[in-house]
Amino acid sequence: MSNLEIFHKLLKNYYSKKSKDCITSGEMSIIDNNCEYLGVPKILLMENAGKSVAEEVSRYLKENCKNRIYVFCGLGNNGGDGFVAVRHLTDYCSFEDTLTVVLLGKEEFIKTYEAGENFKILKNISQLDFRLTIKEAPYVEGVLEVIDEIENNREDNVIIIDALLGTGIRGDLREPFKTLVDNLNRLRYKENIKIISVDVETKGLRGNLVVTFHRNKMENDISKTVVKKIGIPTIAHYIVGWGDMYALSKRDPNSHKGENGKVLIVGGSKRYFGAPILSALASSKIVDLTTVVSVKHTIEALRDYPHLISYEVEGDYLSRDCVDEVMKLSKDYHVVILGSGLGINEDTKEFVNEYLNEIGDKKVVIDADAIKVIDYRDFEFKENFIFTPHRREFEYMGINIEDPTSLEDVKSTILLKGRYDIIFNNERIKINKTGNVGMTVGGTGDVLCGIVGAFFSKNDGFISACCGAYINGYAGDMLLSEKGYYYTPMDLIECIPKVLSMFR
Repeated sequence: MSNLEIFHKLLKNYYSKKSKDCITSGEMSIIDNNCEYLGVPKILLMENAGKSVAEEVSRYLKENCKNRIYVFCGLGNNGGDGFVAVRHLTDYCSFEDTLTVVLLGKEEFIKTYEAGENFKILKNISQLDFRLTIKEAPYVEGVLEVIDEIENNREDNVIIIDALLGTGIRGDLREPFKTLVDNLNRLRYKENIKIISVDVETKGLRGNLVVTFHRNKMENDISKTVVKKIGIPTIAHYIVGWGDMYALSKRDPNSHKGENGKVLIVGGSKRYFGAPILSALASSKIVDLTTVVSVKHTIEALRDYPHLISYEVEGDYLSRDCVDEVMKLSKDYHVVILGSGLGINEDTKEFVNEYLNEIGDKKVVIDADAIKVIDYRDFEFKENFIFTPHRREFEYMGINIEDPTSLEDVKSTILLKGRYDIIFNNERIKINKTGNVGMTVGGTGDVLCGIVGAFFSKNDGFISACCGAYINGYAGDMLLSEKGYYYTPMDLIECIPKVLSMFR
């Protein structure tokens, strides 16, 4: 069974039952960006969203009465949804009705291409359609003028559309948004006024209806929310793409050495000393500090890489004799990467099992030989573990794909490598399609676990595994276009900053 067939089986038999009717704003942002990765442009989603808002607003239009529609728009994509809604509402409204767009800011500061293009369309329409007026209100005074206009109208049917901030709000409202929300809350008690929000209510606003898209949002009161489909394909929930990359934690500009990640690589042996070095080099492209704990054969090879820290233990293999030593060292690091080049024998088996039994809630990426020597009979797949097996290594783990209920206790994140990488735990599943057959060369898996461990130092396990798989594969795809299939793990490592710079 191929990885793609495994993904389909798990999705159908297990994860479809985990699908949520309500999602967070962060999850929706990932889905939006991954739609574009799939080829569904954001401007199309904005068109569908704005049209659906107009459809709902049209239900509040009254015949034999003048309808006045005020659309308060922010500078982001929520405002863009509002611009599209206004365009469609010109087709619903009679020539007795009026539409007023109030931009809380200035046109030159509109933040996205999609919103900007739809604002230009409205400007073109307003030159000829006498019903449509566009006002800029970057300051409180402009907002209050519009509020006075609304308040003085006691006879017409007034519909106010909140397309201000959507899911983009962080922290407290600033002016003129705060003044606007305070006044709208005061006006909402008037019988001739209805307030309708786009996607989510602006923070602090208490309106009559929310028109949200694709899935309901955690912020919304479900009793007054309508969910509209806007053409987002279901697979956008399950593919790893640009949205996942943008969701990674960002470096704090005021941070200090070590605060952007410290990774400890535990692996290597007298026979396999290159693997932990590849993991360490990949990790060092992302985090502040990377240390390798290994036997002398690996430590000697590390001398060519002065930016990597080394710690030597006695023997030709890691054994139970050095568990306490490695445990003590692990306390100073955010993440441990365990297994690269470890070797398979009684010494390493005893070391791995005793170490993992004592590690507690420390984040650990478990790779290669470590996967093979774990005693899985009473093993707990804890949330702070990420496993990075290929198909043969996965067979050691005792997880039965044919019996999806066996996944219920798998709190660890599993990154099953292959032509398509599957990332899953007991709650979520995603598939990554970056990468190519040139990556069958030895060492690319060591690079992968180095990237995953680096991300894991500052992010949760699931998104770390997703983004690690994506970056590793994308670097391979870049090299394929430059060199064909003739590249090495060291070439992959040098590509990591190029790929990451695309998602700053």
